[in-house]
Amino acid sequence: MGELKYEDGECDESIVSFSMRRSQAQKKVWIQENYEKYIDNTQNDYLVEQSYLNQLGFICCMIYTPDGEFIIVGHSTGMIQMRHGSTGTVICTLRNIQYPPKPIYALEYSLVEERVCYAACMDGAIYRIEIPNINVSTEDPPEYCIKADPTLECLNTQFYGAPGISSSSTPFITQRTPALSLGITADQVKMVVGYGDSSIKVYDIETQELDLTYKVQKLRMQFIPKKLQRLHFGQICALRCHDQNIFMFASGAWDRTLRIWDIRCKIGCVTTFEGVNVCADSIDLNRNQCIVGSWQPTEALTVWDIAEKKKVNTIRVQNRRPDVDGEYIYTCRYWRSSDFNRKGKYALIGGSGTGCLEVINLHNRYISCSYPAAGTILAVASYQERIAFGGTAPVLYIVSFHDPKHEKQKKDTDYDSSIWTPGNDFQEYNSSTTVEQSVV
Repeated sequence: MGELKYEDGECDESIVSFSMRRSQAQKKVWIQENYEKYIDNTQNDYLVEQSYLNQLGFICCMIYTPDGEFIIVGHSTGMIQMRHGSTGTVICTLRNIQYPPKPIYALEYSLVEERVCYAACMDGAIYRIEIPNINVSTEDPPEYCIKADPTLECLNTQFYGAPGISSSSTPFITQRTPALSLGITADQVKMVVGYGDSSIKVYDIETQELDLTYKVQKLRMQFIPKKLQRLHFGQICALRCHDQNIFMFASGAWDRTLRIWDIRCKIGCVTTFEGVNVCADSIDLNRNQCIVGSWQPTEALTVWDIAEKKKVNTIRVQNRRPDVDGEYIYTCRYWRSSDFNRKGKYALIGGSGTGCLEVINLHNRYISCSYPAAGTILAVASYQERIAFGGTAPVLYIVSFHDPKHEKQKKDTDYDSSIWTPGNDFQEYNSSTTVEQSVV
């Protein structure tokens, strides 16, 4: 707690102020301990800690492009920016601030359409955003970028520099209710949108027509037994489509339920999981498992099996520091690394309680790395070893994470090509292919 002295200075008594939850000295102590425990003498490090204007608003969502070259960032003022994937430099503004400001709550990159992403906005529209074709190397990034005057960047699309670097965004689907979550099926044919009126709508991307609506009136839910309720009755704040099953998607709402859906079932969900308190985009799918981050002080991270329809585990972290006020998770994602996390071993969580982004090992329930950050973390995205996150503080963080166990195995493993022979499962063997590629 902070202490305020009397102005005359003669009185020794102090007035207690509750404006600060903990002193700066205490804060520096745990940050230093965190650095020595997780970052010092490791390959984990802060790559970028870039501040931006307060007028841009909170970072509500972000995604990496499939190649990892760019980060698409959505703000609470409606602005969408494309930043460099490794340096965080603003490459271009995809959508300017709207008045009155309406937050961008979800972003989804199209895997079929070239350089196109979709954004779910609080004004009820799904925007189709065309990303300009800008070639910027991630291995040799530029030190500087043509950037607009901050005032112009906030108010309109005029930029100093040629050619202009502001792309167009057009309303793709419009509704009267706020669009809070968004997903695209694995075959890139259907778009699933969760709205604030507790409805989920499935659209055809090519025709933009409404194919299916999941909605029930709240008054009717009172007369349906709880075991037979197959629809949400709270606003849909989280939605995630399965990356392999073209019919499956998961949703979380303010009705404290996680539901698994199949587009072929038109009357409701196929599975309902209770006991979660999802308040933001804090669910993610990987194979047959779903991780959920709840806004609660303890036991906020849970793992669910969508095939066996049961809870797999409640992650009670063993090595978290004891002075944490609570977890209160706002964002939860699997670490997107095709080399080291294909089985979903690591999860990325952030919120308002821990004061940092944590990389959780779901197998042994330990924090593998922790990155202190300013403010509440609302969004996180990852590509291989890079992890980007941000939130209420006007700072964008990009950090690197390496699993020491896998890095050691990768470094120490060495195959002798003179004694190695292909197995029976290999029909052909190309001598030009490296041995490690052949093993994989």
